[in-house]
Amino acid sequence: MPAIEAKTIQIPKSYVTPYDSDLRITNHPVSAPGVTPILIVTLNRPKKYNAMTVPMIEGLLAVLQQVDVDSRVKCIVLTGAGKAFCSGIDLNLDATAGRQMPVADLRDIGGSLALAMYNCRKTIIVAYNGLSVGIGMTSTLAAGIRIASAKSVFGFPFSRIGLTMESASSFFLPRMVGHSNATYLLTTGKTYKADSKVLDGIFAEVLPEPEDVLPRALELASEITKEVSLMAAYLNRQLIWRGAGTAEEAHLVDSPVLFDMFGGRDHLEAKRAFFKKEKPNFVDEVENDAPRAYPWWTELKVDLKPKAARQADSKL
Repeated sequence: MPAIEAKTIQIPKSYVTPYDSDLRITNHPVSAPGVTPILIVTLNRPKKYNAMTVPMIEGLLAVLQQVDVDSRVKCIVLTGAGKAFCSGIDLNLDATAGRQMPVADLRDIGGSLALAMYNCRKTIIVAYNGLSVGIGMTSTLAAGIRIASAKSVFGFPFSRIGLTMESASSFFLPRMVGHSNATYLLTTGKTYKADSKVLDGIFAEVLPEPEDVLPRALELASEITKEVSLMAAYLNRQLIWRGAGTAEEAHLVDSPVLFDMFGGRDHLEAKRAFFKKEKPNFVDEVENDAPRAYPWWTELKVDLKPKAARQADSKL
């Protein structure tokens, strides 16, 4: 049987969408021409508290796949319009069709979104500008950095609506907050302030006001795009998520990755910039520069890795 080719991803000339789109994408800075290293992706249904629809999730999936293979983009900042980040899935969604499908063929679309973030080689920062529950929380646990406000509430209300966890959150949530807090959150199904003990481990930063969140996320994104090796950041995330079960196994996984990185272009550039007292210009890409041991895990084929294809006149 011939090998199955990975699907080709068309890289757009511009990611910017109309201002009133349910999923709004803007450059940062907004007035910058072309594609900027930082993209702001906004859930844009403020009257519905940014409840997610299938087209919105499909749009997010498309953007993540494109950005993953687009060397022009280094960081995505995901936020919401209005007073909420995301109130969960739109309740008008009819998911009962899945009951007619073979069990082995079922995939929840929130899980596809979480895995797209999990596998994305670019840094994703989530700026929770307000309340976030359900899929607004579960699908974003795979992002690299999450920032919230102490005045916003967050929750996993599945037990209160007769549902179970989604978006692969049974993997992510207990690893972040611990099994005790995870079962507490899921059993009560209540919402909690960002600085609540049971949410400890989800947010990297909790700021005083909701309006502080997006500027801080953009500040971090700017720092990361200018001063961080994106390949090293990605590999470090994967070492954490796909690490070994024991210290000895971790030693065997970490070592070959580290030794190849010593000879990589980004490490050599970091040394040069340090001695010259200059800002580094990191250029390593996973596709061409990954260490020989990558990937060190056995990949479960949920989907095929995309290839990049640039079309100058294609649009998102």
